[in-house]
Amino acid sequence: MSRALTIGLIAGVAVAIAMSAAALVMLVALNEKTVTLVSHEKEESLEIGAPGINKNEFYIFTQELNADEEKLGVPVAVYSLTGITVHKGDKVTIHFINTAEEADDRHTFTMEAPYQMNYDLAGGESTTFSFTADTVGTFTYYCTYDLPSMIGQLVVLP
Repeated sequence: MSRALTIGLIAGVAVAIAMSAAALVMLVALNEKTVTLVSHEKEESLEIGAPGINKNEFYIFTQELNADEEKLGVPVAVYSLTGITVHKGDKVTIHFINTAEEADDRHTFTMEAPYQMNYDLAGGESTTFSFTADTVGTFTYYCTYDLPSMIGQLVVLP
């Protein structure tokens, strides 16, 4: 082998070793950053749900959509919040407000077992209630007067 070829081969191997060492240093640094991020995320608590004054406090207003209910053939009322997500064991507080101006425009916040509840409000009324989310799953809440449009879901995570 010629001397120039030998020197070139040695230089190539030296560059490959140096690049491998640099890559190894970068991988170790990346791994340390990943471990730090993961441990930091484990320390933070993940809040789920809509913000209220306190954790797991929700405000739900009734809303009348601007549509011809008789022409459509279905109610056009909806809840302002159609999804609540909490964890098992969380205390949940709901402020339910019927924004209707007419007293005879009633709305309910109704849920079947295991969270058996039925809060029936006249227009302009409001109520606050709390319960413990002790069963994991997805549970529908609805207004008995305005099905199928006025529904929402409570999701209880493990």
